[in-house]
Amino acid sequence: MQERLESRHANPRVGRFGILVFATLVVCTAFGEAATGLIVPAMPMLGEIFQTSPRKIQLVLVAFAVTLAVGQLFFGPFSDRRGRRTALMIGAILVIVGCVSSAMADSIWLIVLGRAVQGLGAAAGYVVARAMVRDIYGAEGAPKAMAILFAFMAASILAAPLVGGTLIELASWRAGFLFAAVVGSLWLASAIIIMPETLTKAPAAEHQAAHIVYLGLFRHKGFLTFMLSHSLAYAGLYGFVAGAPYFFINSLGLGPASYGVIAAIAMSGFLAGSIMARLAIPRWGMHRVILISLTIMLGAPAVLVLLGLVGWLPMAIIVVMQFVIWFGGGFLAPNTAAGVMMSHPKGAGAAAAVLGCVQMCAAAAVSLLQGLIYDGSVFPMIGTQLVLGLVTWLIWQRLKRHTL
Repeated sequence: MQERLESRHANPRVGRFGILVFATLVVCTAFGEAATGLIVPAMPMLGEIFQTSPRKIQLVLVAFAVTLAVGQLFFGPFSDRRGRRTALMIGAILVIVGCVSSAMADSIWLIVLGRAVQGLGAAAGYVVARAMVRDIYGAEGAPKAMAILFAFMAASILAAPLVGGTLIELASWRAGFLFAAVVGSLWLASAIIIMPETLTKAPAAEHQAAHIVYLGLFRHKGFLTFMLSHSLAYAGLYGFVAGAPYFFINSLGLGPASYGVIAAIAMSGFLAGSIMARLAIPRWGMHRVILISLTIMLGAPAVLVLLGLVGWLPMAIIVVMQFVIWFGGGFLAPNTAAGVMMSHPKGAGAAAAVLGCVQMCAAAAVSLLQGLIYDGSVFPMIGTQLVLGLVTWLIWQRLKRHTL
């Protein structure tokens, strides 16, 4: 593994701590989704404890997603100017404060507030980790390194609901937040002791105002194509994250731990897809892999909707097809994320910030939508995935020429 993570493009300042540096990048990238996975199995329970509706409980996801989105717009340019390591340390402190605040909360609104602070801190890790991959591995090595990063990230994400469900049954709903606080503490320790500064700072005269950088990104059609494809496909995965707990726990009567097993099985598709992406990229190329990924993410929910309309949709089929959808997401994400970084190598932090902001805003919208349209059936979840899969496939087909 050491040889895989060290490329001829690697930043020499990483040195002998390469594996630990990469492990920290995995933690920072995965923290947002993993921390959410830890508390998702508790959402129906929170509704019962605080006597509130699914719509209000969804704010636990929405608040996190919004601050994770907006925070990246700050931390991306901040890391380009002040350094990656400083941004990581600030993010870790915010994560710890947010997690502890949520764990100590005695109302749903305090939990929502704590999740908002937690999301702001997670924004730093999410955007800076991807920019550091570009710093360390360069344009040529970034897609392969990103695939490995997403594979390890996927392993963390799929384990999170399993761990969260188990913690709930062994302790209480507060345990997931405390566990996330411990992970945040390890992140902070690594940022202080191990992580190097990978940014090669440009002269002050070369820095542009953040709004000018962002306007330049949105004028770049190649960047827009990669960013929209990545973000909308990611939002389709959030249809499962936000909708599945209510369907499996409330409608089908499963316990939190049982739901955690189902979520882990489905999300393991992302891990399998990320591993396959690393093998497929050198053979098929980025663009072919992206097209295959989007076709999978359109076809699988289409099958589910058709089976549901004819009245034959057993739980096993739902879980298997969700695995397929998450496989498509894992097959896609390393390519589109690397494409975004390569579109603007001198502003990798800002590019990663816009990507993260847009994808989390899309995820927040889908989470809110699931709370509004939940009717006790599986159709709100799979219908949302079908619509987003179709829109993403059409966008790529229409605009992919700008990425060549």
